[in-house]
Amino acid sequence: MKTILSVCRPVGPALFAILSLAAVPVAASAPPVFTHGVASGEIRPHRAILWTRVDRAAEVRAEVSTAPDFHGKVRRGRGAATARHDFTVHIEVEDLEPATRYYFRFRSGGNLSETGTFRTAPPLEQSANVRFAWSSDIDGSPVPPINQFEALDRAREDGIDFFVYNGDNIYADNTPACGSDLDCMRSRYKQNRGYTALRSLFAAAGSYAIWDDHEVTDNFAGATVDPASLEAGRGAFEEYMPIRRHREDLGFYRTFRWGKDVELFILDERSFRSAEADVACQGDLLPTAPPDVRLLAGLPADPPEGCLAAIGDPARTMLGEEQKERFRDALAESDATWKIVINEVAIAELFGVPYDRWEGYAAERTEMLDFLRDSGVKNVVFLTGDLHANIIIDVRQGVFTDPAPRAKEFIAGPVAEHTLFEELVGLLGSEDGANGFIGLVNALSVPDCFEANAYAYGLVEIDSATKQLTVTLKNPDGAAICSLVLQAQS
Repeated sequence: MKTILSVCRPVGPALFAILSLAAVPVAASAPPVFTHGVASGEIRPHRAILWTRVDRAAEVRAEVSTAPDFHGKVRRGRGAATARHDFTVHIEVEDLEPATRYYFRFRSGGNLSETGTFRTAPPLEQSANVRFAWSSDIDGSPVPPINQFEALDRAREDGIDFFVYNGDNIYADNTPACGSDLDCMRSRYKQNRGYTALRSLFAAAGSYAIWDDHEVTDNFAGATVDPASLEAGRGAFEEYMPIRRHREDLGFYRTFRWGKDVELFILDERSFRSAEADVACQGDLLPTAPPDVRLLAGLPADPPEGCLAAIGDPARTMLGEEQKERFRDALAESDATWKIVINEVAIAELFGVPYDRWEGYAAERTEMLDFLRDSGVKNVVFLTGDLHANIIIDVRQGVFTDPAPRAKEFIAGPVAEHTLFEELVGLLGSEDGANGFIGLVNALSVPDCFEANAYAYGLVEIDSATKQLTVTLKNPDGAAICSLVLQAQS
């Protein structure tokens, strides 16, 4: 085993662990207390990252076993909780067996943490059924709370292999906004861990996580955001999620395999993003809609001068060149049956207020969708959050100009934030206005399903025998909002 901690890159993980442990006081007035549960993440066939937090500087040991009572063979590792990383600990366990249920816990100063569990991924050459869930927008900061994260309870009860935390895992910009205050951002993660549903889900299933804008500030772009806020947001995300540190050239981009049939491509759509085009467009609600539709909506036939040029500027990027090339190469080389893209913001054409989505970076969107067409990559599915709505939709180059589907997109959420409908009521001033706008977007984009006023998560089930992928969008009662079955193309 080795220890992984959030450290400066020139220092190796093992060396830093030794130095950190040496700095921990030998004597303490009381044994450390485990404060925010346990979690596991970045699951692979032979290894995983384990996470916990204590209330003071201490040596922390991890125990991992296939037995829930930890009898028999127990693997052990150790890490250091230090003030530098707010007493969070990341320990990577290795030499695990594929497709195996493991249990883990932590020990420090005689105290034990609660027990967590995860299942390792199957071997790359093995076909296996896979069942996982995803959602986004988990905000525990409002008083009174929006809800108790009930959607996460239902996801846990679905018996999932893992859960994907698809961005906006906290809201650092809620009043009072954290700005560049690292301790404030840390407090938002702690606040969310105070909800039983989130803490229980982290303990019950392995996870993969990506950030989105609210881990720093609303709609932020890496190219223009305050560097101090970016550093603080990134640091808190790395500390409080069971993940590795970002890479300067790739951000949080990563890929993971679950046997022969599933590969996850986790995109970082914030770190390298260019500034949005909303300033040039003066906040126009439907800048890319056809003139007759704009007139029907009470807008001028054309958006403000320079708006469409800004949206389509090929110098603007969502992913950055290095990540984009790595992603395209990995997609083309993947032999997984299903290529599942963990996508922070919608890539389907939805027209309404597109600036923060792929539509607002039209040249790179066109490039990526042309790549899917020209490369012959099949069975690509986008799983998305951010929009606070639940949508199943074809990803087309252009609904009016090139309507052949390139992929399917499933959008789920929020877990605990205002729904898209509620946001539109605030923006447009009435429920009638919100319903009218949603009706217009539906008419333009032609989705399979569009539910704009429900807390939710998405459940993905892959059948290894039939090669079918089923996605069900579910509400906090576990009832289906809508569902779709896709058959893999050979």
